[in-house]
Amino acid sequence: MSACASRPVEERVSEDSSWKLIPECMYFSGRDKGTEIVSVQQSTLRAVLSNFKTGEVDVIDLSRPQKMARIARFSLNPRKGEELTSVAFHPALDVFAAVVDAGEARGRLEIRSARDASPLDHVEVGYGPDAVVFSKDGSVILVANEGEDFSFDQASGEFFSAEGSISIIRLDNKGRVKANSNIELADVAHREGFIVAEKGHFLEREIDWDGDGKISKQLDFDGNGKIDNKRVRLGRFEGADVYGNEKKGEAKILIPVAADSKTLLEPEYIALSADAKRAYVTLQETNEVAEVDVEHGKVLGYFNMGIAEHEADRKSDGWVAFEQSVMALREPDGIALTPDGRYFLTADEGDTDTEVQDGEETLQSGGRTVSVFDTKTGDFVADTGNQLDEIAFAHGVYPDRRSNKKGAEPEGIVAFEMDGQAWAVVGMERADALVLISLAEPKQPKVVALGKIPGDESRSPEGLAHFERNGEHYVLSANEMNGTVACFKLTRDSLKLEH
Repeated sequence: MSACASRPVEERVSEDSSWKLIPECMYFSGRDKGTEIVSVQQSTLRAVLSNFKTGEVDVIDLSRPQKMARIARFSLNPRKGEELTSVAFHPALDVFAAVVDAGEARGRLEIRSARDASPLDHVEVGYGPDAVVFSKDGSVILVANEGEDFSFDQASGEFFSAEGSISIIRLDNKGRVKANSNIELADVAHREGFIVAEKGHFLEREIDWDGDGKISKQLDFDGNGKIDNKRVRLGRFEGADVYGNEKKGEAKILIPVAADSKTLLEPEYIALSADAKRAYVTLQETNEVAEVDVEHGKVLGYFNMGIAEHEADRKSDGWVAFEQSVMALREPDGIALTPDGRYFLTADEGDTDTEVQDGEETLQSGGRTVSVFDTKTGDFVADTGNQLDEIAFAHGVYPDRRSNKKGAEPEGIVAFEMDGQAWAVVGMERADALVLISLAEPKQPKVVALGKIPGDESRSPEGLAHFERNGEHYVLSANEMNGTVACFKLTRDSLKLEH
């Protein structure tokens, strides 16, 4: 964190001090980390929480937001090499959905009782399932199968990865599977507006390159008996060279991003329309959102997320000054639809890495923004510019150590209606905070309040969920790095509004 700047904070921050994000309660799972995704059943004021480290699902009582309490804990007992990646509460039935990543095999969706975790049904999905959502009426489940794991064939010198996909599962009125389809992503050969930096973009991936069954943090790639801070060519992926740095080993092998790679389309998060006819799925690595015709089970095409341009602090030097220009691929992670369905919102975290030439960074990764797009056309409407980093600095939580990378990294996002207008809350992974955004004017999204997650250790908010109780609005944040869930209440000072 940094406590200095080149000009007074009040000149730069347009925060609406009548709004507050007040931390009401912290739920402690008893695990040191892994609490990643939280999902609410509004009708019963309960939530399900996944822990990817332990394979457990907690059911939490939200009827008293000031004192969240665990109702039950279930272990889904994933097998060796498997990981529980996401959960979702059915909107009406006493069941939840969980997805399990099975590594090099196809993943699966499990539907279980929220009372005792007894299995109701299960079905095979795609490779690397990473997110699951229910339709508003509970009749449809969508799963984003990321397919991000890479392998290396030593004989051919080629790197491989399974293709991403989207699973559409239709349920009967008891929550059992009645139909399942796994749809491929559409052709990528002629996408307009696809952007790659002049010197290339790369994905950092953990890959067992030497086939010893583990990921080495440092490795003598060229076999000269020394581990140097240098790049070594390791093989090929879809016709392009793949490199690794011996100091970073197999933990950060660089996979090149190409405009015509279907393999690198890796579905991340899903926003599903209220009528369950359309879905919008982030493809973070290629800076796109896929439009899905859920009714007919096909991917219609891709909306390019373009470039965010605004002022930023780009130097990790202990001095915060938002006076430098940043141009960055948005590369969205979280996505949400406004309540009226007219816009989708993206949390522009960033994922790829770019080359550095002559000491200057080229086109960067991660917009450091929340962006608004038209659902019908995919056209860009507006973004928050530098408001997220500005408000983080104003509250003393701006991570200057990340200034030369991706800033505070907006990740998860939820949207909802409050007082007759649209709002959003975004989680700031590196600032350990949530930010409230007014969408009263979609062409001018306005950051109005920040709530810091209690505690001094790293929290890393991941999954968010919104709920209401007695006309009041709350947002939950699952904090994967310290095993907690924070509950924030959205409030405003009526006296300041009257004044």
